[in-house]
Amino acid sequence: MKPLRPWHWILAAALALTLALIGWRLLSGPPKDADAPVGTALVTLATVESASIDETVTAYGVVAGSPGASRTLAAPRGVIVERLLVAPGQTVRAGAPLIVFSNTPASELAARQAEDAVNFAQQDLERVQRLFDAHLAASDQLNAAHKVLADAQATAAAQHQLGAGSGHQTLTAPFAGMVATVSATLGEHVAADASLMTLIADGGLVAQLNIEPEKARMVAPGQAVRLASAFDNARSTPSRVALVGHLVDPVTRLITVSAPIDGAGLPLGGSVRGDIAVAHHPGLRAPRAALVYDEAGAHVFVIKAGKAHLAAVTPGVESGGDIEISGAVHAGDSVAVTGAYQLQDGWPVRTAGR
Repeated sequence: MKPLRPWHWILAAALALTLALIGWRLLSGPPKDADAPVGTALVTLATVESASIDETVTAYGVVAGSPGASRTLAAPRGVIVERLLVAPGQTVRAGAPLIVFSNTPASELAARQAEDAVNFAQQDLERVQRLFDAHLAASDQLNAAHKVLADAQATAAAQHQLGAGSGHQTLTAPFAGMVATVSATLGEHVAADASLMTLIADGGLVAQLNIEPEKARMVAPGQAVRLASAFDNARSTPSRVALVGHLVDPVTRLITVSAPIDGAGLPLGGSVRGDIAVAHHPGLRAPRAALVYDEAGAHVFVIKAGKAHLAAVTPGVESGGDIEISGAVHAGDSVAVTGAYQLQDGWPVRTAGR
């Protein structure tokens, strides 16, 4: 065995010193903050409140026009669409121009024939009247001529009321509202009584919510419902259930519940969420962010005398940013909100305000 040289001893001593320093660092732990005691956390507080808790049924659907507020505007006769002045989704005032059209050749012919029939009936009545005055015609012939003239005048009046023979005509909005659909296209020949467009009166929007038949049994007209955009919970408006259907849709297997929409800027055809309050019960409410979950279950941290005390709770109904809790908490308790997930039972805390 070769004797150790001096540099071997130097290398061994350096290695031993390095291992000793590493062990000391591990045992001593990270450096402590001189300004903060061990285990402290900065938190914000909220107060547990007594409240009437709404038991809700949540449903989703779309914004639609109420049948009672919708009106289909139809062609009064055969017409040709010359100008479309509005588009779907556009709001209009009462009397606003919507569409310009003119008569089809067939409509012009019908108007001319009605005028000719009046002229002919008038001349024939005058002829029969002369014969009657000369005792050459019977009274029933005179009565028949009067009737023919009256029928011809009624037909001509109906054509005139429909606008036949008036050339260009502008259809106007019968009330203030929104254009839901436009059925006609530019240059189209539209038959009499065919749909041109559909209007929905102001205040005529409803939320048509789809709900499971089992839950529909708990819903009734008059119950409060909070309507909100399915994509933006901040855009919401209160309402009440107006109609609960009793027909299961054969495709969705759901029942429709309707509630009027007033405000929140929810657009026609947009997706909407409805939280229907079907019952109420007294309970305790705290911010949703105060609730902490771990392997032991749900709990909150009640702050007393500057320390956090773990309190096991059972979560209940959520409403907005709050949640119902029950368990080892009382009304008036201060619970940690921001920073709650940093805490452990018995830790001192620093509060950033309520």
